[in-house]
Amino acid sequence: MNSNKKKKLSITIKVLIVHMVSIVLLDLNISAYVKKDSNNFDNVKNAQFINLKSISLEEIQKKRALIEEKKRKLEALKKKRKADEIKRKKKLLAEKKKKADEAKKKKLEEEKRKIEREKELKKLAEEKKKKDLKRLKQEEEEKLASYELEKLENELKEIERLESLIKQQRIRNAQLSDAEKRYILSIKSKIENNWLIPHDTKHDKLCTAIVNQLPSGKITDVKIHGCTGDPLYIDSLVNAVWKSSPLPVAPDIEVYQENIVLQFEGPQ
Repeated sequence: MNSNKKKKLSITIKVLIVHMVSIVLLDLNISAYVKKDSNNFDNVKNAQFINLKSISLEEIQKKRALIEEKKRKLEALKKKRKADEIKRKKKLLAEKKKKADEAKKKKLEEEKRKIEREKELKKLAEEKKKKDLKRLKQEEEEKLASYELEKLENELKEIERLESLIKQQRIRNAQLSDAEKRYILSIKSKIENNWLIPHDTKHDKLCTAIVNQLPSGKITDVKIHGCTGDPLYIDSLVNAVWKSSPLPVAPDIEVYQENIVLQFEGPQ
């Protein structure tokens, strides 16, 4: 009785072991075939079950060792792939950082070149401004010199004209008729009556006034020539001439003179 029980127990244990090993082998074979090639799945379906009763414990242990070896290889492969992935990511990060650094460097160089260009443009603008100012100054000086020259030439022409009038008047005075002499004396007398000479002013003994008039006696212009007295003294004579407008009318058209040269002597 005890012998039968032991025999049944032994058979039961063997059956359980065989089932467990079969399950493990089947699972590993299917996984290996699926990972290796999807086409091998058909081979799994067509695989024949092993007769477990013919497998010894040593074969099971060999299978177990083989399975563990494959497992170690798979884990090593997994670790390698993980390490490769980490390495790849690090490489990508390094390349990304390198590109970012290069872009930053390029941007800094462009900004530097931009600043240098702006400095150069500013320098050129300042130089152009200086040249333009210098040119404008030269043009202004040339214009001023030309204006001053023209002014001096006009003044010289006016002096020459006045001198010519004075000479002509002197020649004419020597040939004046009594009527002309009385006419000029009446004009001079009216101006002298209107002449208020400021006190304590320095003046020349003789001043010449050239008066332009219309036939009606209205004065149109007054020039003082050959008088170097104080400005107040000269202005007082000019004011006296203008105050005398209109001048006495000529008794005859032949006596009338458009430009009259009068000589005045200041107080002694």
